[in-house]
Amino acid sequence: MRQSILYIFLAFTLAFQACERDITLDLPDPKSFVVVHGQIEPDSFAIVSLSRNSPYFDPVDLATIAGLVINGALVIVSDGIEQDTLQPTFYFQHFTLFNYRGTKIKGQYGRSYTLKIVTPNEELEAVTTIPLPVPLDSLWVRTRADLIREAGNITPSPRDEDLIALYFKYSDPPQMGNYVRAFSRRNQETLWSSSFGSIYSDELINGQSVEFILQRGKEAYLFNDSLTFEEYGYFEKGDTIYTKWCTIDRPHYTFWNTLSAVTGGSGNPFATPTIVATNIRGIRGYGLGIWGGYGTSLDTFIVAP
Repeated sequence: MRQSILYIFLAFTLAFQACERDITLDLPDPKSFVVVHGQIEPDSFAIVSLSRNSPYFDPVDLATIAGLVINGALVIVSDGIEQDTLQPTFYFQHFTLFNYRGTKIKGQYGRSYTLKIVTPNEELEAVTTIPLPVPLDSLWVRTRADLIREAGNITPSPRDEDLIALYFKYSDPPQMGNYVRAFSRRNQETLWSSSFGSIYSDELINGQSVEFILQRGKEAYLFNDSLTFEEYGYFEKGDTIYTKWCTIDRPHYTFWNTLSAVTGGSGNPFATPTIVATNIRGIRGYGLGIWGGYGTSLDTFIVAP
């Protein structure tokens, strides 16, 4: 009986091996795009990152990435009255290298700004606004131990007593079409970071007040080996927490919302196909990415030790 089973197994194995074929795919080179990441905030100069896309299977290393950066482009920001030709710079924020910075025009609430980019092969344009700010109503905290005790069945650990969830209350204006992106940083951190759930729309809460958790930004975990994803989103007792609550226009929101959908479903064959939206318009050549304004509102919350 065992010999019969063994013979059947070997027969199936040989049959499947006989059906295998090595296939070599000759993939075409992708269309060349200028990848734009630009932003402008109140009382701040515009910053813009310009690079190129690359084939999916190209190596990802510092030399390859450095070769994608676009230097020598003409980058102009206009507020309809004045023009600002952005100058080369080197400002690294997490995984974004902003390589152009303004020197004349600072953002103002309620104003629109046009971005123009010219390279030997492309001419691109985008428009964004800095919406009026809608500040948070209030901020407060609860320990993870409190949340665990409220859920029941689990005994909090001493570490749970030190971890802090930051809550906010936000009252949405009565008019439809308000969009927000939230950032945070703590203590001596100099860079703002955003969480996976940092984009908000009033589609379901128009004109209402909501209470929710403002998670600690995900970038803090990418560069600190002492942090763990089991503690993702939490602050700690004794922290000084800085929040940046930013109103954004609809094209700006749509970009980050679709990008979040794509990155969240990366590698999942059952995920709904999503095209990342862009407000970059190609007059000559092709561009993608975002030129976005932020209507910034800042708050500080000091957590008791």
